[in-house]
Amino acid sequence: MNSYTVETMLGTDAVSIAYARTNSPKEAAEWVTGRNVQDRRDEAQWVRVTDDTNRVIYKFAYK
Repeated sequence: MNSYTVETMLGTDAVSIAYARTNSPKEAAEWVTGRNVQDRRDEAQWVRVTDDTNRVIYKFAYK
């Protein structure tokens, strides 16, 4: 399991932050938000997930 920082975003502003230990960044986003997510395109509301080990950033949007 990896540690992730999960930020709920509105445009470029983080409106909430949480932490999760899951097997994937997508699982972390879904666990924290309680919603299904998909890869982000250009949505205003989205979720930024940072892998705390290797500092890779993933971007998801709500389905």
